[in-house]
Amino acid sequence: MKNIAPIFIKELKHNLREKNANIMMILFPMALILILGTALSFMFNSTRIELEGIKVLYTNRGGSFLGEAFNGFIEMVSNMGIEFEETDNTRTGIESVKQAEYSCYVVLEDDSQVIRLYKNDRYYFEANIVETLIYGFTERYNVIAEAAKENPAMLADITDASGNEFYITRHLNEKRKPTSTDYYSVTMLTLILMYSSITGLSSIKREQNLKTGNRILCSPVNKYEILIGKVMGCILITVMQALVVFLFSKLILNANWGGNIGVILAVIVSEAIMAVSIGTCIGFTIKNEGLSVGIINLAIPIFVMLGGGYVPIDTMGEFFQKLSVISPVKWTNQAIFRVIYNNDFSYVPVSITINLLIAFLLIMVSSMVYRKEGA
Repeated sequence: MKNIAPIFIKELKHNLREKNANIMMILFPMALILILGTALSFMFNSTRIELEGIKVLYTNRGGSFLGEAFNGFIEMVSNMGIEFEETDNTRTGIESVKQAEYSCYVVLEDDSQVIRLYKNDRYYFEANIVETLIYGFTERYNVIAEAAKENPAMLADITDASGNEFYITRHLNEKRKPTSTDYYSVTMLTLILMYSSITGLSSIKREQNLKTGNRILCSPVNKYEILIGKVMGCILITVMQALVVFLFSKLILNANWGGNIGVILAVIVSEAIMAVSIGTCIGFTIKNEGLSVGIINLAIPIFVMLGGGYVPIDTMGEFFQKLSVISPVKWTNQAIFRVIYNNDFSYVPVSITINLLIAFLLIMVSSMVYRKEGA
C-alpha cells in the first residue's frame, strides 16, 4: 500500500499539467450555465396571466359594505387587465352587453343581497373568466357577512385597513422552485462530472501509448496499487474542477445551492468516483482509443438527457420519465434538488449508493482485466 501515494501524486501532477483539458472542463460548464440559463429561462418563470381586452360594465346599488367590498374587488382584478366601467342605467347596461360592447354586465342589488350577471355568448371565454372571479368574490363576501351577523366587532380583525381583503390564504408547504440559473448550475455541473470519465480513460491510454506502464510493472509495485493510485489522482482533479464550477455558480451567478453544502458535495464526489471508474474500465476493456472515446461521447448525452440535464424530466413525457430510472445522473440531480428545495435527504443515500456501486463493479472489472495483462 505504500506505493499508492507516489503513484497518486504522479497522476495528479500529470493531470495538472494538462492545462487545456482543465480549462475546458471548467469553462465549458460555466458557458453552458450562462447560455442555457438565459435561453431557457422561460421554462422556469412563473408568470402572472394578463387578461387584456376584457371589458365589464357594472351598476353598483349595493349598500355601504357590499359596495365598498365590490370596489375593492374591482381594484384587485383591474390589475389583471380587466376593465370595469360603471353605469346607473340598468337598461343601457343590458343593451350594451347584447350589442357585444361589453363581455358582461354586473348589477349589485343590496336589498336582496343579489349580484346579477349578464353575459354575451360571443365573449364566452372572457365572460366565464369574469363569472368565476365574481363567484370567488361572493364566496369571500359571504364569509365576512356571516361573521358580521354573529359578531360585528370581528370586522376589524378579519379585514384589512381598506376593508377589501376578507381572508388570506397561505400555503404552509409551498415549495420553492429553481430559476433557470439555479437549475443549470446543478445539471451542468453533474454533466461535466460525467465527462471526467475521459480523464480516467486518458490516464489508462496514456500509459499504454507511452509504454510507461511496463516500466512501472518492472518496479516492485503491485497492479492494484497502480490502479488505486491512478484512479484516486483522476478523482481528485475532477473534484477540484467541480469545485471551481460550483464556486463560480454560487458566488458569481448567485445560484441557490441551499444550506446543506456538505451533503451536496458528498453526492458530487460520489458521481466523480463513478465517472472516473467508467473511463478507467473502458480504457482497460476496449483497446481502440478512438472507439473508447466514441462510446463515452455517445453514452453521456443520453444519460444526461434522461437525468434532466438539458430540460426538466417532467417536460419529457411519461415514457422518458419511466426510462430515466436507468440514468445515474437522474438520481444525482434529484438528490441535489431535493436537498436544496425540499430539505429532503431521502434521495441522498440512494444516489450515493448507486454511484459507488457502479464504481465498485467497474473497478473490479478493470482490476480483473489489468491482472491478466502481462500475465
